[in-house]
Amino acid sequence: MQKQYGITVKEALSLNIVNSLKIVGGHKGLDRVIKLVNVIEVPDIMDWLIDGEFLLTTGYSFREYPEQMKTLIPRMSESNSAALAIKTKRYMNEIPVEIISSANHFSIPLLEVPYDLSFSEIIAPILGVVFNKQNKILQKLEQGHKNLMDLALNGSPLEELCKETGKLISNPVAIMDREGKLIVNKECPDQYKFELFFSDQSVEIKKEKLRIGNIKEVKYSLEYTSDTDKPLTIKAIRIPIIADKYQYGHMVAIVNNPISEPDILLIERAATIAALEFTKRKAIFEIEKSYCNDFLEILLSGDFENISEIIDRGKIFNIDLKLPTAVLIINENSFNEIKEINRYIDIEGPHTKEDLLRAINGFLKKQKGLNLLAGIKGNNIVVVTNTSADNTAATLKEIVATLIQLMDESAGSTMQIKVGVGRAYPDIRSINRSYEEAREALKISQLSDEAGVVFFDNLGFYKILSEKNRSELEQFVDELLKPVFEYDHRKKGELIKTLQTYFETNRNLKLTSCRLYTHYNTVLYRIKKIEELTGISFDNPENALNLEIAINILKLFHNNSVS
Repeated sequence: MQKQYGITVKEALSLNIVNSLKIVGGHKGLDRVIKLVNVIEVPDIMDWLIDGEFLLTTGYSFREYPEQMKTLIPRMSESNSAALAIKTKRYMNEIPVEIISSANHFSIPLLEVPYDLSFSEIIAPILGVVFNKQNKILQKLEQGHKNLMDLALNGSPLEELCKETGKLISNPVAIMDREGKLIVNKECPDQYKFELFFSDQSVEIKKEKLRIGNIKEVKYSLEYTSDTDKPLTIKAIRIPIIADKYQYGHMVAIVNNPISEPDILLIERAATIAALEFTKRKAIFEIEKSYCNDFLEILLSGDFENISEIIDRGKIFNIDLKLPTAVLIINENSFNEIKEINRYIDIEGPHTKEDLLRAINGFLKKQKGLNLLAGIKGNNIVVVTNTSADNTAATLKEIVATLIQLMDESAGSTMQIKVGVGRAYPDIRSINRSYEEAREALKISQLSDEAGVVFFDNLGFYKILSEKNRSELEQFVDELLKPVFEYDHRKKGELIKTLQTYFETNRNLKLTSCRLYTHYNTVLYRIKKIEELTGISFDNPENALNLEIAINILKLFHNNSVS
């Protein structure tokens, strides 16, 4: 990748006049690239060695410091210098054997310069070729930057940016945004490779860091496999799309043809332009979100006088407030986390509520017949949705299921989304009532380890628990049932399971034994054992009720069916 900035030592030795230099050591390093030429006649040159440097010397400075000459070759290897040429017959009669041996060891080409050849005669042709190559690179970069900036100034879509960048680097380019959407020019013949690259069937076989200027990204080599096709190795380079410490996605190039450092710099420039486009979209999103949230505040509060005006405003947000309307509240634990502001948000990292809101709004734009309004209120996403007038409960369940599937696809399995759903009401003034119901349902959902979606309609007994926090409820359960838990743990018993079934069957011992496939006398013994351990008699209605409440709380904590 370095060769475009210079020429190899082997190529330099083919140039006129330079071909008179004699190779005396380091033959295996003739492919090292010369990017500049320097004359050294001072002993402290060790501190100034740089990558791609071709050093010329008469050995003058090493006459009194022969130990410096011994360390020169190893230090050149550390700095990735190109080669060393020594003019003999003036200050050095011949090149020392240990220097030749060191050059061979480190594969640093060691050249002998004829006594009658000046350094300027060597420098001129080499730098002429190097400068010509570097000038072509600068022209390519300048023209590429101009083309990309023209796209940015003309407001071209991101698909066009990918297409133009692909032309400039002779490799297909696409964008994978934060929501997992692939943005690629429709005419791109390699679109399937991008899809394979980001599919679950791609297996990473190599990953290496790039270090080019300010770019510190990952170069991937992945292998796609399937049951019918032979493995397909896909090489790609990913450059992050970042603005204001927020990562919007990646600019990705599939490496079909050799790629150079200037090509990567052009990808980086394209990523910067993409970041500007994403920043513009984010600004529009923030404005729309602000308008939407203001309307939501009014709608959910129920504090409005002119109903017709509110209904008209609802139409702007694609919701018909004349139809039955319900409220959903969506929460996820990561919504409440405060992220470090000095850290880039990684594309594979936690999603924010703004990310999910964008996904919902993007989904709505593609759907017909789905009328709902989504916004942010505190740490939650609030959704106001229309339902059918005929079967509101069934329609509401379908809408919730659709949204849950969308959020699962957008956020992945790492998120534990909790949803509370209020009832649908035909009266616009009852929307705030549905909102309060959704809040109560969400509280119950958050108390449960497994319940993701809770409908207020199905809460029943659990409504009385919504004002309590989990620690209080756990303490209540523990005070009543701790001896039973300990007994089950110690004896590997089934007292808790029996007690749960006992209450589910309305305290019918015979039906309990049938459900547990256990003898009647065994169930009777277990019930007596529970009374003994807890000190509670089932003949006392108040005590029995407390036990039943404790069992129901226990069910809630591990319930996934409050829907």
